Amino acid sequence: MEEDMNRNLRKLWLIVPDQLPAVIRRCPKCKEKTEFQNSGKFRVNANGKLLDVWLIYRCSHCDTSWNMTIIERANKENINKTEYEGFLSNSPRLAAGYGSDRELFIKNKAEIAEIKTGYHILETGTVEPVDETAYMEIQIKNPSGLKLRADALLAGELKVSRSQIKKWFDGGLVISGQEVLSPGAKVVDGMFIQIKKEEAIRQELLDV
Repeated sequence: MEEDMNRNLRKLWLIVPDQLPAVIRRCPKCKEKTEFQNSGKFRVNANGKLLDVWLIYRCSHCDTSWNMTIIERANKENINKTEYEGFLSNSPRLAAGYGSDRELFIKNKAEIAEIKTGYHILETGTVEPVDETAYMEIQIKNPSGLKLRADALLAGELKVSRSQIKKWFDGGLVISGQEVLSPGAKVVDGMFIQIKKEEAIRQELLDV
């Protein structure tokens, strides 16, 4: 019963590469371009009401550090308290989220090493109720821009066979932006997916 109730609230899926993107930059100690790896640690500087936050990267050869700007000269009162505490505690979720955000890399003029890796999903619930016409709603964040198919993503995360997922797509039960998705649709950052109600889907998901 509890699992069924949870499915009435929208889910948020953050797609995280198993190996987070490295940054390619000139290392002052190695005196050449090297890969700087995400350390999973933040540097936080609170100067009065102003806050600066960096994500620390380290050279894969000599451990020299480079700090990527996350927040710069922001009013501390405007920062989400939970996120601020996450910076202080070096939250793996925040380090993965910010460390796979291509827009943030661009803002920092950081060159990203090519990503060749698998991925995993960090799922959180939301307070948004699922539309009465849908069995499940999923907001997807794919900040790293991994190239994934919608059918493969749903099959893997919902533990449903690819053939069964294809039936959902072919039956017009998987919707995004008021349009029926095709099985091969690419997963993009910010995609919103609805799985429309059908008794067969309900039973299949409850059996997982």
